[in-house]
Amino acid sequence: MTISNEKKEEIMATLATVIDPDFRIDIVNLGFINSVDLDDQGQVVIDMTLTVIGCPIMGQLEEMVEDALKIVEGVHSVQITYTWDPAWSIERMTPYAKAFLGLS
Repeated sequence: MTISNEKKEEIMATLATVIDPDFRIDIVNLGFINSVDLDDQGQVVIDMTLTVIGCPIMGQLEEMVEDALKIVEGVHSVQITYTWDPAWSIERMTPYAKAFLGLS
């Protein structure tokens, strides 16, 4: 799979509209997104790391991601995979997220 930089930026910008209900900030700035790809059939493949294995809002976040990406031209489906090693840590957050949460 190869994705143009322009399309990847569009997908990432769309993912930045998905707000984690616990942290009240978007999943991109929280550092949850490891990678994004788009195949020839229009399936977006996203690899994510959440704060904990078995995150209680995992299903809710998946629905939010799928709903957000429905508006992106050329996207027909979404596949989300999870990576737990290395584990998520505060260092994955952007400076904006750290400031928003009072961690900087």
